[in-house]
Amino acid sequence: MNAPASTAAAAPSAPGAGADPALERLLRGSVAVVWLATGVLVVHPFYRAVGAQWLRRLGLGPSLMFATCAAEVALAALILARPTSFLVAAAQTSAVVVFTGLLTGLDPMLLAHPLGVLTKNLPLIAVVWTAYLAATEGFTRRAAWLLRGGMAAIWITEGLLPKILFQQPLELALVESWGLAPASRVLVATGLAQIAGGVLALVLRGRALRLVLAAQLAALVVLPALVSIAMPSLWAHPFGPLTKNLPILVGTYVLLRRCDSTSS
Repeated sequence: MNAPASTAAAAPSAPGAGADPALERLLRGSVAVVWLATGVLVVHPFYRAVGAQWLRRLGLGPSLMFATCAAEVALAALILARPTSFLVAAAQTSAVVVFTGLLTGLDPMLLAHPLGVLTKNLPLIAVVWTAYLAATEGFTRRAAWLLRGGMAAIWITEGLLPKILFQQPLELALVESWGLAPASRVLVATGLAQIAGGVLALVLRGRALRLVLAAQLAALVVLPALVSIAMPSLWAHPFGPLTKNLPILVGTYVLLRRCDSTSS
């Protein structure tokens, strides 16, 4: 009884006349890396310690962590094997929504985490569905705006929540370690710049849009590098605060290369 459903889930959607296989592979690959890293990094002690802590809060044992990680590795293999189908995109979205809902229920402040452990799920889902559209109809206007909205969302949410409304000791200490003070004002200024960048990425066109996207692309390289130097263990965090930057980086790169088509 399960075989037909599994076959359907794995089967790629029929490509449309305007399908863009190269773009779809790029987007799909960036998402697959996140799932693969989340599954494989269970070998790291920091990953297991953090994962076990949150599972205890759910009343669950650490054995579930290994089963979940095995499923994530299998999902990554499925994503890499074939062009994105509707069912595979929906399965990824469902997993992300359930994961986000559970963690938000346990600790709503995770939505304001300074490293975007949950808010980065928005651009992740946008990349998943843009890959599906690229596989079926190409980089159409709606695909472009879906990707554009997803990339802008992370700048707006990270600027507003952790930088302005809910400043947290982790980020304040990180800013102070860089010799920037007063840290609270630095975060507010940074948050306003991030919000402005997200809004401008939605409303600008042409060369002005390319300049904003280029600045965001540079920030997506520099900021994670600085965080990595200060806290390298975050690469092994089970919520993927750094690994989730890859789809955002790729999505921003795609918009920079094709922003003329997103402006129409």
